[in-house]
Amino acid sequence: MKNQTLKSLTEAHAWIGLIISTVLFIVFITGSLSLFRDNIRGWERAPLAVQSNESITTISYDKAINSIQQQYDVDTDHGFFMREPTPHNPFIEVYFATHLDQPHPITGEDHQDQHLLISPQSGEVLADADKFEFSTLLFELHFDLGLGRPGLYFVGVITLFFFVAILSGVVIHWRKIAKNFFQYRAEGKKDKWLDAHNLIGTMGLPFHIMYAFTGLVFNLVIIYQISYAVLLYGGDQTALLQAAGFNEPKIEAINEAQPMQGIDQLRAQAQAKLEDVTFTMVEISHFGDENAVVGFTAKSNDAFSNIKEIQYKLSDSSQVYLTENNYDNAVRAGLSTIASLHFGDFAGYGMRLAFLCLGLATAYLIVTGNLMWIDKRAKQKKQSPKSLMFVKRLTSGSFIGVILAVAVGFALTTLLPVTHTDKLETVKSSMYMAFFFSLISSQFAKDVLSFSKVLLGLSGISYCLSLVMNLAYFGNQYSLLPLQTKVDFAIVIGLIALMALICWKTVSRINAAAQATSAASSEQTSPQTAN
Repeated sequence: MKNQTLKSLTEAHAWIGLIISTVLFIVFITGSLSLFRDNIRGWERAPLAVQSNESITTISYDKAINSIQQQYDVDTDHGFFMREPTPHNPFIEVYFATHLDQPHPITGEDHQDQHLLISPQSGEVLADADKFEFSTLLFELHFDLGLGRPGLYFVGVITLFFFVAILSGVVIHWRKIAKNFFQYRAEGKKDKWLDAHNLIGTMGLPFHIMYAFTGLVFNLVIIYQISYAVLLYGGDQTALLQAAGFNEPKIEAINEAQPMQGIDQLRAQAQAKLEDVTFTMVEISHFGDENAVVGFTAKSNDAFSNIKEIQYKLSDSSQVYLTENNYDNAVRAGLSTIASLHFGDFAGYGMRLAFLCLGLATAYLIVTGNLMWIDKRAKQKKQSPKSLMFVKRLTSGSFIGVILAVAVGFALTTLLPVTHTDKLETVKSSMYMAFFFSLISSQFAKDVLSFSKVLLGLSGISYCLSLVMNLAYFGNQYSLLPLQTKVDFAIVIGLIALMALICWKTVSRINAAAQATSAASSEQTSPQTAN
């Protein structure tokens, strides 16, 4: 490759990395933690597990539905979903909508969404599930920055540029990958950053390619669908979905009332039909109607992430749909496999721990990329000092702001009581405020290193505070927790401690670098003074 071409490619690689760095850092930090989102969910719902002492050996959907119908005016025009209890979440988790006599004052909707946690044994409504959704909030920040569908597509575009950056990085370093694979020059600041950047990028290459590709599939799948529908199916997206196996039967409501009982019997019937599966979701279409359809979604225990589904008409228990008839095709099986690869749920904790290390290492790769860009630009005479300082401050404020926001999220999830009104919204708004506070205040910092130390110290204190509060709160109740909840608690404590360690270790490195710089300056000044 010609030197000029290589130089241009290196410049493009650096600029792409700089532009997408903040969003990519958010995606990898929150995504790494979200690998353990089931454990985080079990941890934040531990107080409820202690109070209710629920067991998932006996599950009664009929009792749960009966309790809901007695307390809520269910809107039958909307979906009704029940998530199967798990060891991490020993409750029936229910999603449905209720009628509103007057339109909602803010949204103008004629219904209100409900999200409840219900006892799988007695059917008693235990709590509003939205107060225990910090794990979901972290996951949303990972795939759409908490901005909904626009954020989903935006992250998809960022992922596309990430894929381009990976490919350009491979081309740039292709000739030296084998030679310099384990090279780490500790004597120079720039060399350390460069070697760490190259080493992490090379060792994590399969991981990065997998995440870039699977992220593109999830975030920009609608573009693929539209393209295929236009090119291959003449604009008929329905035909495309049917060819891919998404051709479930359409049964219309007839507006005749039907008691919503008999779900437990149908679940046993579905278990016998699907055999070795683990149920994940129950969906009731046309809730309260004579043509109500009950669908059971399950994950196969003897296949790699194979999803199965079966549907029954509730009125006569007749089977109307089975995945084995039209589900087993390359498209749907492929999407299921891609999902398992991306979420790391195809193996045990060892694989998730490996993904966690690679994810955090990638975040460090992003940091070193920005630091090298700043260092290179600082040596150029034509570089504007103001623009360079802007990038320095942006790198410090945005990256550390993400760490601080997550710390605030963990601390408030622990500190705020369950009875707190709009607990999740309080946690979410506080996390955004922490991030934007860091981002904006960084632009007024005269000494970026000192500012970074303060932010990192504040983040470390928040993580340590969360650790202390958790240990104090659960110290007397730990023995009362179910076994899986104890495991969840230990894992989350480990994650919080890891993030605290990263903060304090980084502060220590900044202090060491500052002392080394001060010592070097003193050595240069001493000879001049002597002369």
